[in-house]
Amino acid sequence: MKKILSALLVMVMMAVTAMGCSSSGGEAEDKGSEDKKASKDPIVISTTGQHAFFSETNEDTGELQGFEIDVWTEIGKRLDREIKWEIAGFPGIIELLDSGRVDTVADQIGITEEREETYYFSDVYFYVPYRIVVAEDNDSINSVEDLFGKKLGLLSDDIAYSYFDELDPDGKIEYVNYEDSTVVPTDVAMGRIDATLMSSLHIDSVKKESGLKIKGVGDPVYTENAGYPFAKTEEGKALRDEVNKVLKDLDKEGFMKETAIKWFGFDPME
Repeated sequence: MKKILSALLVMVMMAVTAMGCSSSGGEAEDKGSEDKKASKDPIVISTTGQHAFFSETNEDTGELQGFEIDVWTEIGKRLDREIKWEIAGFPGIIELLDSGRVDTVADQIGITEEREETYYFSDVYFYVPYRIVVAEDNDSINSVEDLFGKKLGLLSDDIAYSYFDELDPDGKIEYVNYEDSTVVPTDVAMGRIDATLMSSLHIDSVKKESGLKIKGVGDPVYTENAGYPFAKTEEGKALRDEVNKVLKDLDKEGFMKETAIKWFGFDPME
């Protein structure tokens, strides 16, 4: 009888142990499923939809198109994540990241020391040279020194200010702040300001599309290193690291070069 009771007790204990293991395994499986599901959430990205070649809106379809759109569509495929876009102006696209409403920004965002204090940046994926732009009949300005005593129009919070802190330490240039980038070239052509800065990639297209009598002059004032910013959180760092791996693969496979040539006609990283 004692042997029978002992056997029954062992069986009960084994059953309880088995139930405990089953429960723990289920919780682990559920947690794993949740983590997997969380990692498959859409990647939400802010962009202007008004940045020629980088992020623009197709007039016929109303769909976003451009270098940034193609690159992130491919990143989404590689990470098996849906890409969702949030449209805003500048600096609204940055403010969306600051508020946690988006995961990153894709719109030729320049990397600066100041910005690196706030965001985790991806590896550089685009070099963008910036030149001085003046009215077509203006032959007096060809360099930064020629801007001393003149009006230079820039967007508020423009990355250019970080460069002009060194290029114009005595503040000899009169800076005119703008909120709308589309107004600046017109003001240059009309003589309301003496000059502005524009990426070498866009000068010809702006002239052609607007019909404005403007021109780029001199050597590039500076070259911007563009990267994708992410929030300085564990999640932001993890996503940044995933994106960097994909960017390296896309670069090795020639995708980045092909996409740049498609939109700009050359490889900006060479």
